[in-house]
Order: sequence, then C-alpha cells, then structure tokens
Amino acid sequence: MNHKKMLRKVRTLVLASIAAVSAMTFIACDDEIDQSSRYTFKGELISTYLENNPEQFSNFTAILRQAKIGKNVETSGSVLKTLSTYGSYTCFAPTNEAVEAYLQEQYEKWEQGERTGIDSPYLEDLSDSMALEIAKNHIIERGYKTTDINEGAFPMNTMNRRFTTVEFITNEQGRVYPFLNNSARIIEQDLEKENGYVQVVDAVLNPSNKLLHELIGSQEGFSLFNEAIMATKLDTLLAKYHLDPNYDGNIDAKDLGYELDSEKGSACPYPKELKQRYTVLIEPNELFHSKGINNLDDLVAFAEKWYGTAAKGDYTNPENALYKFIAYHIIDRQLLYSSSTGPGGFIMENYENAEFSSKLNLNQNFDSYEYYETMLPYTMIKVTKPYTNDQLKKEIVINYAQDGGTRIINSEMQEHINVIVERSGTTKKKYPSLADFDQNALNGIIHTIDRIIVYNEDEIAGNIFNERIRMDLSAVFPELTNNSVRWDLSSSSCLVTFLPAGYCKGFEVLNENCEVYYYRPHATLLGSWANYQGDEFIVEGKYDFRYRLPHVPEGVYEIRFGYPKGYYRGVCQFYVDGKIAGIPVDLRWNDATTILIGWSSDEELGDQETIKEYDKAMRNRGYMKGPASIVLEDKEFGTMRDSEQALRKIVGTYRLNKGDHWMRFKDVSDGGTGVNTQFDQDYIELVPTGVINNPLKPEDIY
Repeated sequence: MNHKKMLRKVRTLVLASIAAVSAMTFIACDDEIDQSSRYTFKGELISTYLENNPEQFSNFTAILRQAKIGKNVETSGSVLKTLSTYGSYTCFAPTNEAVEAYLQEQYEKWEQGERTGIDSPYLEDLSDSMALEIAKNHIIERGYKTTDINEGAFPMNTMNRRFTTVEFITNEQGRVYPFLNNSARIIEQDLEKENGYVQVVDAVLNPSNKLLHELIGSQEGFSLFNEAIMATKLDTLLAKYHLDPNYDGNIDAKDLGYELDSEKGSACPYPKELKQRYTVLIEPNELFHSKGINNLDDLVAFAEKWYGTAAKGDYTNPENALYKFIAYHIIDRQLLYSSSTGPGGFIMENYENAEFSSKLNLNQNFDSYEYYETMLPYTMIKVTKPYTNDQLKKEIVINYAQDGGTRIINSEMQEHINVIVERSGTTKKKYPSLADFDQNALNGIIHTIDRIIVYNEDEIAGNIFNERIRMDLSAVFPELTNNSVRWDLSSSSCLVTFLPAGYCKGFEVLNENCEVYYYRPHATLLGSWANYQGDEFIVEGKYDFRYRLPHVPEGVYEIRFGYPKGYYRGVCQFYVDGKIAGIPVDLRWNDATTILIGWSSDEELGDQETIKEYDKAMRNRGYMKGPASIVLEDKEFGTMRDSEQALRKIVGTYRLNKGDHWMRFKDVSDGGTGVNTQFDQDYIELVPTGVINNPLKPEDIY
C-alpha cells in the first residue's frame, strides 16, 4: 500500500472513547487455591520489590537489568527499567535457586550437543541475547492474579510472544498450585504491586523452541502419529513459521504520519508479527491401540477404509489415504483450549474486557460454535461448546452432530463424530505415555482428542454442516488468530489494528485508496450497537475488495452477510466469483433504505402470524432481521433481531463446488476517491438451501 495515501483519519463516528481495560476475573478451578502466600499491597513497584529482596531474586534481577529492549542496544532501556514504570504487568519471578538450576541444566545440554544458547553455568557468562530471551518469557504486559485464569493459558502472551500454559496441581497436603509450561509451580501467588503482580515460580519458564513436528516427535505417546507424519512428509508443513522474515511489527500508523481521531487516544498499530501457526489434533498411542491400530500398516488400512486407495503406498501424495488422514488433523491456526485462556481460543468462551462480555452478549441458552479449515483441501471442522447438552456442555467438541448430537447419516461414523478436545491435565492423567505432555510448540499447539477423527463427505455435508453456517468475518482469516489480532487484549489505549495490504492471504484490496481495520470487541456510545462476538472488520474509503469464502462442503447455499446500517456505508455492488450479484445495494441508514427494507419490530407487529408475514416480506426484498441469539451491548435494547440497524443482506443462491470461491464488494456511490464511505461486515452466513426449504423444520430466528 502507498503509505502517503494513509494521511486521512479513520472516520468511525459511532465508536466510544476507549475505556481502560481491566483485569479479567475468572474462576481458576473448582479447588480452593491456597491464600497464605498472598502479599499485602504496600505500593512498591515490581522492580523495587525484586531489588529489595536479593536473597530471593538477585539472579533474576541481574538478568532483567542485562536484558535490553529495542533495536539500538546503546539507547535501549532494560526490562528491569520497564518494570519500574507505571502500567500493568505480570512478572513470573524465578528464585535464585531456580535460575542456578536452569543455567546448569542448559549448560549440560549444550555440552551434549544441544544448541541451548547457554555455554556456561555461570550467570556472568550469560549473553545479552539469552538474557533478553529469559526476561521476556517472564513478563506479561498486563497484571493477572491466579484467580484471573482458567486451565489452559494466561489470557495474554508474554513479551516474547509466547503463551504461558497453565494447569492446576494439588500436593499431598491438598494445596493447589498453578503449574506453568509443564515445568514451574507458582509458589507465592498474587504479590500485588503498584504496577501489577509478581508470581514467584520455582523454575525458570522455558517454553519449548521446538517446531510442531519436533515437539510431537519428542513425545513417546505420539510415536505412531509421528511415524505417519514423517511418512507423509507433512513434517515439512509443520516446520513453517516465518511467513515474512522482513515483516516489521514495530511500525504503527503514527510512524507514517497517520493518526486516529484524537479521542481514540493513540496511533493505530500494525499487527505485531506475521507468523504461521497450527493446531494439531492427535490420538495418543493408547487410543489407537484400543481400536486395534498398533503400527503404521494398521493405520494405513484404517485410513484407506475412509479415504480410499488412490495413490496407494505413495504416502506423500495428497490423494493418498494416510496423507488425507493426517492432513485432516491439522488446523490452519493456533487454537488454545478456549478464549478465556487467550485471544486464540477454539470458540469465544468467557471472553471479557472492559467493553464486552461473551457471557452477556452471546446468549448461552444456545450452543456456541465456530468453523475452521483443515490442511486437507476443501474441508473444515466444526467446533462446538454444546450448552444445550448436559453431558457435553463443559466440553469443546469437534464435529458435533445435529439434533443435540444424535443425528447420524453413516452409522459407522458414530465413533468418529462428537470428538472431545482434552484438557492438558486430562491428557497427563489419562495416558501413561504422556505424563509429561508438552503441548506448546514454537509455531503452534497440540491437543489430544478422545476419538479417532475422520472426514466423511456424507456425514459432514448431510449432518454436521447441514445447518446455517455463521462465521464472524475475523474467524475467516487465520492470520488474525495466529498473530493475536483477533480478540486482542494487549492494548488499553487503542482498540483498532491496521491491517496492511496482503496481510491476510485470503483478503485482497482492489483499490489502494481504501484501508482495512480490525476493531477488537468493544462497546459504543449508541448502546444498541450490535456486533457478533463484539468485534468489527472495517474497510475505509472508496472500498473495493474481495475475500475467499470458507471451504464448506460442496452444495447449493444461500449467501448472506450481516452488517450494521450506517450513514457512511455507501452503495455496494456485490460480485460472486467475478460475476455481478444483483443490483447495487444502498447500505446507508436513510429514509429510502428504511422504506425499502420494510423493517418493523416484533413488538409492534404483535402476533406470530403477522411477524412471520413481515419476515417473509423482508426476505422477498432481500433482507432478514439480525439473529435473536446475539444480545445487544445494552440489554435494554434486546437482541440483534430487535435492532433496526442490525441486518442480514441476502446476496443470492449459488452452487459452491470444491475449489475457491470469492466475494467482491465495490462501492459504486457517487463521489471520487476521497469520498467518506466505510464498509462494515460483521459476519457471513452460508446456508444450505435444504435448511431454508425444509417445511418440517423451518429455519429459526436465532
């Protein structure tokens, strides 16, 4: 993008001034965490506390002092100095004994040929780069107490862009400890300081620097799955990490002479990084063995039953059954167990900042769900938190069946749907071979599952995906999840992230005079403003862009997009696969569009028959009311269905065959390149026509 064209301000007139983001408050686990080690607030800064307790932290303090932040070492400040500033931090502080043990351990590994970066057991010999690595692994730029976290991970990643995984362990005396990165206990909890919290740990936090295929291969409990990865050579895929080695995440719009409106409080940042990450779902050896799969030949035979015998024996061929089997286990983004443990959860669960709460704004009388593409071409998985199923309501479930999980198309698929994603603590207890399970790789995460997962076209198309598929637009692009843009919690001063042209490979800007922004979940001055999952994906200026539709099962779909009407939305011409889709649509909020759409509130219409007739009339005009399952920011205004502003526009009905399909959105309103238009798409719906036309089970209003 030509940065000289980025000088005009963002014109989002309805957004409120940003509230300071408060610490999240979640229940850590059912057990009571020991309170005896909690520190009484005395007004110290974190840096002062560490320096004032040399008998416990002198080694760690020396590392923080040596670690310099910034490109210019001579002018850069230390991490210790950062912890002397006002703000909000979590500092995992290893004891002197922990640092000494770590240096000795890493030195011994170095002598044995492992490139740990530490070639001496003495602190004074530690290199500046390793000091910085250690320091950044121990700092989160927001203060968290142990009561703020669930099992999974801390909600934000560290300064080193890594998540700190968490499980809760109980000692023989019944005391519950948070256990971090599979290696360190928090032995003194929640020491409250002027600028955050100190969590004292009994070991240095050292998240694995192994890539996914290396981490999988290092764990004996995954030996059979790993053998299949190596046979298919999908290890080369799982070695991908840097998408652009030259990407500079330190730039923001202020550096380019571009600033947000003054009430937003700061410049608009770029995403901090551009990395590729994956999630790998794995059946441990014990699960395979329980199903009679004891070696690679057995696994090949199992895969051929479901995927056929094309390219038989040629495991590196994408048409081979074993290749397909493994590829379907790999998701194109890093997904933590839930969004309450970080911005990249399987679904939005217990997500909360100062401006948005998933518990309040997403009606939990309904199942929560999300859809993700896998590395098996043209396939997706469905992820559900089935609140309506008492047996599964606490679980994350892959490919949850219709009708409360009971409908089955292929009876043999009974054992391969409703697959539960297991918590890391469950994995360690359930599988003896994974007692030391490590799930956090440099470029992604591993989750064990309780059933063998396979892709079957009849079951996926006729059961799992035979429903209204609704996806938040930010869920379509893996780059936003992989780089902590989606559901970002890191900034209390700016809710907007500028997305440079080409950042998302499935999103193309066709007019360089428009700019793309992600708005994290937020509240607004209007009160009745409604966004699915709270966030927005906005294209500003004389917009002309397109994006690839998700790879749903082959079939005929009605395509809809959800949007809030606004005064600056422009007049949009839609295209599907390069062909014009209907006449231009006025997305603005004015008298003409109000009359055309024909919206009336259910309360005004009264009885159900009249409501259904008005819904039908709106559909005939190409519109639908917003979903009744999404609660508005201010409950006084009800749900999206109660909002005249929140609409669904029906683009048309199209056959989506296997392959890529693109939607284009072009502003054709009067005016030149400087016209103040703004496209805001909230979510997309891809609905099989069989769902719409089923007289026995009409599509619901949710």
